[in-house]
Amino acid sequence: MSLDSHIEKVLWTKFQISKRVTELASQITSDFSSVSPPPLVVGVATGAFLFLADLVRQIQLPISIDFIRAESYGSGTESSGAPRISLDLKLDVKEKHVILVEDIVDTGNTLSCLIKHLESKGASAVSVCTLLDKPARRKVHFELLGDGKYYKGFECPDYFIVGYGMDFAELYRNLPYVGVLKPEHYN
Repeated sequence: MSLDSHIEKVLWTKFQISKRVTELASQITSDFSSVSPPPLVVGVATGAFLFLADLVRQIQLPISIDFIRAESYGSGTESSGAPRISLDLKLDVKEKHVILVEDIVDTGNTLSCLIKHLESKGASAVSVCTLLDKPARRKVHFELLGDGKYYKGFECPDYFIVGYGMDFAELYRNLPYVGVLKPEHYN
């Protein structure tokens, strides 16, 4: 069984992703080069793990890295709209600038929940770096904290996508590109 045969079309190749990740890392390095203490980078598990790994290896700053998990999809294709934090941070964010690294910003529910959670833990600022931004599906307006910035890799059309860390029912994360999953594989 070839996973590639489950993909209707590739939206971004591994080469396009790599180029954009390099640009994002360069921008973050530039924006935070004079910030003290350096930012804490928090990956939103599990979908952002490949993006996070590729991104932080190119950020030329002495950053700390942690993970948080907020679940809102389960094994379906629609967000429940009520994310819950199932794995919290290990590191202290009090009085730190946190850069949340997301695979995709869709409805905004998860991101809004995470920003409020970081604020409650005393973060001084929250920036967001997302590989994909899907504004057509936005339901919640989220506000960055403090002098937070919003970095996006690509604007995503309203398709159900997988690959480069993103899944359907925990499958397809290992694809090196981002593609549209054929409906017969999730309906």
